[in-house]
This record gives sequence, structure tokens and C-alpha cells, in this order.
Amino acid sequence: MLQLNLEGKMEFDPELGEDTWELFEVIEDSFGIDLGDYHEICGMTVRELAEVICKKANYPIEDRCLSAVSFYRLRRAFEILYGVPRRAIRTATSVGNLLPLKDRSTKWAMLQKHLGLTLPRLQFPGWLLLLVLIIPPALLVYMRASWGIRLSAIWIFDISCALYLVTFVSIIPAVDERFPLSRVLPRACETFGGLTKVVLARNYATFASQYGSSCDGGLSNALRQLIASQLAMDPEEISPDTRIPHDLNIY
Repeated sequence: MLQLNLEGKMEFDPELGEDTWELFEVIEDSFGIDLGDYHEICGMTVRELAEVICKKANYPIEDRCLSAVSFYRLRRAFEILYGVPRRAIRTATSVGNLLPLKDRSTKWAMLQKHLGLTLPRLQFPGWLLLLVLIIPPALLVYMRASWGIRLSAIWIFDISCALYLVTFVSIIPAVDERFPLSRVLPRACETFGGLTKVVLARNYATFASQYGSSCDGGLSNALRQLIASQLAMDPEEISPDTRIPHDLNIY
């Protein structure tokens, strides 16, 4: 992250990078708090940050299990929107089976609007990204070999980069607007139980303000889940003693 030094010149912040900044912003939004100066919380463990959040948020005492509230709200939404019988939904139920790939983007948007909550974003298919990266240089190499067009390695590299820029800045956004390309479920949301945890973590302030919160367990677990979801990590990789951002391999 760039910042101004005492002489008014831009320099890189050695500790607070863009990924860390974005993570703290998501945490603020999810827990409905203001963390203040991010530099002061850099280096805190998950446990320490959870204590800070608990003091700042000052949620009422928990009187219901928030995970259960999140699960039942989601299950009811699937029943109303998509006609899925409640008995067909368990924590291990595949969300992919409930939301087929073909119209997943539309149904995902419907679900978010119906719940009035923030859902994690669907992801761009990895195979399609790989295809977009491979086609330009492969096509140019083919043109050089088959058509005799004189293209040096530098020209192939430069033209490919220009095509990447056009593709990612103009073509893909235009196509995605009419035919949504982001349809892959985040890894943490592949099961209904996983989706329940991520939705709770991403909207913790909404649930805790109404049903209360437990700083000892519920909030800390939600924070771990939120960090894992934001960074596409396994929640088991994040412990209460994990330091942010030092132990997360982010900048």
C-alpha cells in the first residue's frame, strides 16, 4: 500500500498492503464496526482482534445459536425461492446440486436480494481463465508456423499482452454483463453447512444485533471463517493465534 512520508513522497508501506487493507475493510463491514487506524491492529492475533471487535461492537448477550439462525434462514429461503423441501437440506447437502450451474448466477442474485444479506461472490471458472491466457500466444505461434507470418518472440509476447488487456478490460466485462460468467461456488460454500457459516460470518453484525453474540466462541469462530472465506483458505488453517497479516501470507 502506498502512503505519503514526512517529505510528501509516496512510498510502500512494509506492513499494510492492499490485501490486508481489503481484509480489514471486509471485517469492518461484516461486524459493523470501525477498526480505526489499521496500522495499530497489524500484527494482532485472531484472538486479540476478536476481543477488539467484541468491545467495539458491544452486541447484546447471545440468546440463540447464530449458526442455527443462519441455517434456518437460508433453508427457508431455498424452500420459498426454489421449492426445495426442507427435509432435503442438511449441513452436508451440496449447494451445487441445489443451484445448477446453468442458472446459478441468476438464482444467487435472487437469494441475496431475498435474504437482504451479503453473499460471497461466485467465482470465475478456472478453466475459462486458462483458456483466455493460452489462446492468444497459441494462435500467434500457429500463424507464424502455418502462414509464414514473421513474428518474433517479443512480438508474440507484446501482442498477447495487448490482447489480454482488451479481453479483461472490455470483452469479458461486456460478455459477463449479458451472460454471467462467474458461476463457480467458493470452496467454503460447496456444502449447505459451509454456506451457512460464510453467510453468518459475512453478515455477523446483522445476526448479532438481533440475537446477541458470544465473544468467547461465536464471534472468534466467525472471524476465522470470514478471513478464510476472504482469502480462499481452509478455516482449519487459521487458529486463534494466527497473526494478521504475518501468518496469512498476504501483503
